[in-house]
Amino acid sequence: MSDINLNQSQTASITFYGDVGAQDFLDWIAHRANKLGLVGWVKGNGQGKSVEVLVSGSVDLIDAMELGCSLGPESIWVEAINRQMHNNYAPLENGFKIINSSS
Repeated sequence: MSDINLNQSQTASITFYGDVGAQDFLDWIAHRANKLGLVGWVKGNGQGKSVEVLVSGSVDLIDAMELGCSLGPESIWVEAINRQMHNNYAPLENGFKIINSSS
């Protein structure tokens, strides 16, 4: 049995690979995360080949966001997803934001 409590706040890094460079994908992710009450950030890699997300919330809500993002808006195509849970991270705070890829 897993040690992950579905209702306890967890932090995950998720990277989406494919044709994911459209700015509206970043906006779409941030909007969905905010609607789900998740906190964290999203950042494109600047070349349109991957998008990084760091997100905190319940595991079931992180699962829902990952699934929604895999289907995404029509302007993108997700080919692969890499997700890693971070048990040693404190939950993020203060909403969900888009980070400029040049940051």
